[in-house]
Amino acid sequence: MWNYRKMKKSTIFFLMILLVNVSFSQKKYSIKSRKAIHHYEEASQHYRNRDNRKALESLSKALEVNDKFIEAYLFQADVYYSLKNSEAEIEAYQRAIEIDRSYFPRVHFNLGNAYLKQGKYQAAKSKFEEFLSFTKMSSRNKAKAQKQIKNCEFALNMIENPVEFNPVNLGDSVNTEYDEYWPSLTADEEILVFTRLSPEEKSTEVKINLQEDFWVSFKDEDTWRSAESLSETINTSSNEGAQSITADGRYMYFTACGRKDGLGRCDIYYSLREGDKWSKPINLGKPVNSEAWEAQPSISADGRILYFVSNRKSGKGKMDVWRSDLLEILSDGSQRWSTPVNLDFNTAYNELSPFIHASNQYLVIASDGMQGMGGYDLFKLTRNVDKKWSKPENLGYPINTFGDEIGLVINANSNKAYFSSDRLEGKGKDIFVFNLPEKHQPPKISWLKGMVYDIETKEKLFASLKLINLISNDTVTQIYSDKANGEYLVCLPVGKEYMFTAESEGYLFYSDHFSLLENQEKNKPQEMNIGLQKLRTGSEIVLRNVFFNTDSWEILPKSESELSILFKLMNQNQDLIVEISGHTDNTGSEEHNLKLSKNRAKSVCDYLIEKGIQKERLLYKGFGSGKAIADNNTEKGKALNRRTEFRVVHD
Repeated sequence: MWNYRKMKKSTIFFLMILLVNVSFSQKKYSIKSRKAIHHYEEASQHYRNRDNRKALESLSKALEVNDKFIEAYLFQADVYYSLKNSEAEIEAYQRAIEIDRSYFPRVHFNLGNAYLKQGKYQAAKSKFEEFLSFTKMSSRNKAKAQKQIKNCEFALNMIENPVEFNPVNLGDSVNTEYDEYWPSLTADEEILVFTRLSPEEKSTEVKINLQEDFWVSFKDEDTWRSAESLSETINTSSNEGAQSITADGRYMYFTACGRKDGLGRCDIYYSLREGDKWSKPINLGKPVNSEAWEAQPSISADGRILYFVSNRKSGKGKMDVWRSDLLEILSDGSQRWSTPVNLDFNTAYNELSPFIHASNQYLVIASDGMQGMGGYDLFKLTRNVDKKWSKPENLGYPINTFGDEIGLVINANSNKAYFSSDRLEGKGKDIFVFNLPEKHQPPKISWLKGMVYDIETKEKLFASLKLINLISNDTVTQIYSDKANGEYLVCLPVGKEYMFTAESEGYLFYSDHFSLLENQEKNKPQEMNIGLQKLRTGSEIVLRNVFFNTDSWEILPKSESELSILFKLMNQNQDLIVEISGHTDNTGSEEHNLKLSKNRAKSVCDYLIEKGIQKERLLYKGFGSGKAIADNNTEKGKALNRRTEFRVVHD
């Protein structure tokens, strides 16, 4: 009920009922045979009762009586349309046109759409052009036909210029005879969560009680382990689906419909994993959820930005993509989100299945309102320098086809895409992976993972971890380690310099420096466990993000982030007395190095005093090259020796 497939099926049925009533419920028919008309009207009743088989039987009887009954052929086409039997639909339209091509001009448009569903673009284009040859039509229908002609021309060009596409089935450990779809991945690609549509019960004749639940598979090297049901806390007797997980796999946002605590037909919920246990799902509430239909969430890597789909009245089209930002996490674990913003690229049609890449600079959407191959196509958007989204770009053929392409995700490494397809006959929908063409790859993302712990007791710690752009001083990512096991995972966009910090109440903070410029060793994913020291006399840390010009004690602007954390620590602990010490490598005379290191330590103290820390709480000292921590015979060792340290003298 929550998902696109079910929504579309229901919508199509009621549209067909409308077409039958409007087009054919008329006092005069193209024939006069009462017997044929009687069978036709029987078919109409069966169709309203959703009995397609009996409707087709009655229509066949009507045509046996009179094979020139145009309305019966058009009605047949409608039924075959709802059954997704495009071959039979096309044949019925053709028979109607053979009798009288101008009796119902829209038949040419419908036939064009039927050809489009088979990927017969040239034939489809011809029928749309023939439809436009009729003079009496609304401007709306004319615009629709012109749009479809452009889609046909676009598709023919795409087929002549295909992109590389070799999808590989994820195999029986993930896929079954039932439908698997909507994949979502952690940044390290070790956890795959997906939706499975399977029966609660089975009989020898029919599958009953189809239900959507979440399943999870874990990777062993290059192999996915057998999938298992995610959690009884989340999976219920109702449907859950269209999930999205944060890069560390700890938060999951998903769609559920018809729940007692729901605000509309379908709402977005979230759950938090601590250790191996998921919390009871919480309705995201207003303003994200409304009385309308909210679904298909996509959460940014750090859980701070949410993209989702809604048909709320203030949108531009039928279904639009919206964005909301996390404002705060309250003490009870509930979240406050900003008023959703309708994104500029939405059309008057449908935009679905947003996916935000871990870089936060690349978005994938599905749309039937943009130029494509027919049905829903996948489009990419990239964020400009001014932080606005670029014009959507079609991902090309054969990634997109004449069918509906919905729900594609891309790994953090930016080279592989996962999607669902029913391309294998008899298997239902399966999840596939393929190498993403280089021209469609997002900015590359590295990641850092490990655990935070007490350096003495080895106790696992709950900590706040931040990644800060040292040039702009913007917080790129803020996450928290797992309360149960101290684990964390943070994404590191390459090409910039970052400060990485870990803070836990009652402990000295930890800081590191990542210069993720091109061809740097730390561009590769890595593991790093972080030991924190209790905040007490004798504890000391290296301030890895305090920088000076060469042979100078002038503090560089990119030191601001680290020094701000140091100020906050001292401001929150008013009894704290600390010593700032400066250290150099062995370049130059020792006298010069002692002076340089002492003045650098003093510069840090002066900064804190200027911010409001009493000078009596600050000591400074220079050690020159006398306390080397690495080999001064290498450039890497010299860089480590050039440092500023912070030591607690009194707590």
